[in-house]
Amino acid sequence: MNALARHEETTIVPAPMVAMFERVLMDPNVPMDRLEKLLEMKYQDEDRQREQLRQDREYEAKTAYFAAMSACQKELPVVVKNRRNSHTNSNYADLAAIEEQAMPVIYAHGFGVSFQPDGYNELGELLIKWEISHAGGYVRNGIGAIPVDGAGAKGGVNKTGTQAFGSTATYGRRYLLCMLFNISTGDDRDGNRPKEPAGTITEEQVITLRDLIEAANADMARFLRMGKVERLEDIAAADYAGAVSMLRSKIEKDRTNG
Repeated sequence: MNALARHEETTIVPAPMVAMFERVLMDPNVPMDRLEKLLEMKYQDEDRQREQLRQDREYEAKTAYFAAMSACQKELPVVVKNRRNSHTNSNYADLAAIEEQAMPVIYAHGFGVSFQPDGYNELGELLIKWEISHAGGYVRNGIGAIPVDGAGAKGGVNKTGTQAFGSTATYGRRYLLCMLFNISTGDDRDGNRPKEPAGTITEEQVITLRDLIEAANADMARFLRMGKVERLEDIAAADYAGAVSMLRSKIEKDRTNG
C-alpha cells in the first residue's frame, strides 16, 4: 500500500470532537437518539475531510502537470523532417525521428505517453486511445479517430489489412504525439540532422536548474563538480535534459521516502 493510500485511509477527527464523544459515551444518561446523531455528525465530518484531502491532492497534481507541460514545450526542439513523400512531393518527420528528438525532453519533465488501439467507429476510422501521465500523479487521456490508410492516391487498394492497420496506427501516433505536445517539424537547412543542441544552456534553463537544485536540497558546488563546470551558465545544452532528469528523480525519491 502506497503512502497516498495510507494517508487517504487515515481518519482525522479534531481533538475537541474526540473529547466530546468520550464524554457522551461515558455518560449513561445520554439518550440513544442523541448518540446516533452525534455518530452521524462524526461520519459526515470524516467524509468531508477525506473529500477535501482528495481535492487538494488532485489540485496539486494538476498544477504540477501543467507547469511541467509549459516548461517541456519551451524546450522541445523543432523536429527535423527526415522522410520524403513521393506522392505529395513533400518532406515529413517520421515517428522514429519525433521520438528520438522530442521524447528525451518529454521524459525529462516527468511525462509518460502511451497509445492503444480502441477499435473502429461507424465511419471505419481506427480509434487510438492516448494517455499522458505525469510523475506528480495527474493523468489526461482521450481518443483520436484516424482514417484507415488502405488505399493509394487514386483510391485503389494498395495494402493488406495488416499493413493498413500498422500504417494507420503509426500515422495516428505520430500526429497525436505532435498535437498533444505541440511539437513542430521543419526542414534541415544545413543538410545535417542535428543529434544534440549546440552551445550552452539558455538563461531560462539556468533558472530552471537553479530552482530544481534548491527543490532537491542539492549541493550547488557538488552539482557543478559533477558537470565539470564552474557555473550553471557553462553547462552544455546537450547535457541539460540529463541534469533536469537527475534532479527531478532526486526530488521524487525524497518525496517518496519522506
